[in-house]
Amino acid sequence: MGASTAVFKGDTVLLVKRGRAPWRGLWSLPGGSNEPGESAREAAFRELKEETGITAEIEGVVENVELTATDDGGPVTWRLAMFYGRYAGGSLQPGSDASDASWVAIADLEKLSLTEGTASLIRLAASRIRGSSA
Repeated sequence: MGASTAVFKGDTVLLVKRGRAPWRGLWSLPGGSNEPGESAREAAFRELKEETGITAEIEGVVENVELTATDDGGPVTWRLAMFYGRYAGGSLQPGSDASDASWVAIADLEKLSLTEGTASLIRLAASRIRGSSA
């Protein structure tokens, strides 16, 4: 099990460029595997900080997703709890398995090579963020 987070700052979302297989070179939401005894929310918060240097106020769960990819050892399936929230602090600095990290305008998502399904999940999360501030 793992977790990821769509973090919003204004009309931008925080993305990382994967530096390792299986999604090396693709842009995605920061996230990764749970450590033993760690809740999905705790994993999401920790992975966000490790991969980007950013902290967020996590507001809720967008969806639980299942992703399949192929790495050096063959097919790998990931089950992720995808959270959403707002930027709370920190200085953007790619770390861990991210080769880059950037705030990207939601309107510009199609210009990037994203992991499958990421753009639609970001839009769903963005609609929930907008709804919670209405």
